[in-house]
Amino acid sequence: MTDDQLIGFCLFGLCLLALAIHQKRRRGRLDHRLFHWTKQDPFTVRDLLNGGVCVIGRVGSGKTSSSGTMLAQAIVNYRNSGGLICAAKPGEDLKLWRKIFARAGRSKDLLVFEPNGKLRFNFLAEAMRQGGSTREITKCITTIGETLRSSGRQGRSGDGEFWEREQERMIYNAVQVVKLARGTVTAPELQEFITTAAANATQLSDEAWRSGFHCRAMEAAFHAQKSNFDAHDLQLAQDYWLGEIPTMADRTKSSILVGVLGVLHTFNTGMVRELVSTTTNVSPEQMLRRKWILVNMPPAVYGDAGSFINAGWKYLAQKEILRREARHSDPINVIWCDEAAQFCNSMDQHYVSQCRSHLGCLIYLCQSLHSFHATLKGEDGKQQAQALLANFGHRVFHALGDIETAEWASGLIGARLETFMGGSMQPSQGIYDDLMGNSQYSGTFSSQYAPILQTTEFLSGLRTGGRKAGYMCDGIVIRSGEPFSNGENWLRMAFMQR
Repeated sequence: MTDDQLIGFCLFGLCLLALAIHQKRRRGRLDHRLFHWTKQDPFTVRDLLNGGVCVIGRVGSGKTSSSGTMLAQAIVNYRNSGGLICAAKPGEDLKLWRKIFARAGRSKDLLVFEPNGKLRFNFLAEAMRQGGSTREITKCITTIGETLRSSGRQGRSGDGEFWEREQERMIYNAVQVVKLARGTVTAPELQEFITTAAANATQLSDEAWRSGFHCRAMEAAFHAQKSNFDAHDLQLAQDYWLGEIPTMADRTKSSILVGVLGVLHTFNTGMVRELVSTTTNVSPEQMLRRKWILVNMPPAVYGDAGSFINAGWKYLAQKEILRREARHSDPINVIWCDEAAQFCNSMDQHYVSQCRSHLGCLIYLCQSLHSFHATLKGEDGKQQAQALLANFGHRVFHALGDIETAEWASGLIGARLETFMGGSMQPSQGIYDDLMGNSQYSGTFSSQYAPILQTTEFLSGLRTGGRKAGYMCDGIVIRSGEPFSNGENWLRMAFMQR
């Protein structure tokens, strides 16, 4: 063997060794044990990233105080983690999470975003930083706006999809012009651009309108440097604002404007304007550096403003996680939502189906299937909810309060073939048979598939904590894929509240 061959052989061996070390380190991080369901059934980082966890139970079932707290503590104890927490319970959630971080020795890693705090996060500036395309900025605005519809502020009619599509088109054409004219996009300028648009063909020749913000923005966008794509979209926007909108029927135009200005009004008023439309000193980037951000604006207290801000944080955090090319040493990122139906939107199903390869996951605590159906409205709302829930790798069921959710839980465990026996007594054939004890019994046997766990197990067979139950909450854990050590895809568990 020549010297060159020997050197080449050694380099090849070193490459193989480096690859083996790399794979071992990667497996080591993913196989890190966060806690154990049983002695033989660990819950690892890999399990957490496999779609996340959904904890379901009626009000008072103990899901937050038992399995939820155990899961939260285990994840925060894992120092290579960051995430976003959407608070749903006034005062209670902040107190709980501060205690969890204190126990883990990570109090400085918890950043609290709240009205009386110093943290600010400009949503549209972040959307520009994350890519800045007109389509992405429009998607950000419309997805955040879904929370206003789900809270009842903007109801959906049978033709709701038409109005949503037209509202999105108006926002898109406004964003395209303002972005080219100003170099950035802000909620106040979007609102001013839309509200100063020509209402009819006569106004297009009015000198006062020509000197207004809308016309000046159109002119600045026309003269701005732009790509071929932007030039094409700007031409479409000009046709929309100078041709379609002035000639559109008043009722149609006003219906579109109601939805668009409803979202922009929320952006531009009160605490929402101060917190998410001014400056930025905190953003989802901190999550990628092992920080946790708790949005302490429960919708139960802050109404539409709370829903709006939580939705914006969650959407932009999801986009930030999906943008990164995660390495094995990067921190995992968790998005945690208690009373999850308050924060759910159409982005979630897309996110949970892709976040694993980006070291992200979603953890939802909710009450029932109906809570998702009520939030994800429309013709495909139920399908969206089912698609979202199907992606969770682990589901923990506490005491349930409705039969539909119980049937779904029972169906996840499955059925097994069972034999059922029956029979009947035939009429007596005579006194001789009665005296001799000849049996007139006729037996029957049948086999059929029956649920492994009946729905009553979920509705009335689980403890819900408190002093009477010794502060113990029962739950049934169901895992997709690999079975537990008992050979089944489910475990019956008892969780401590203290």
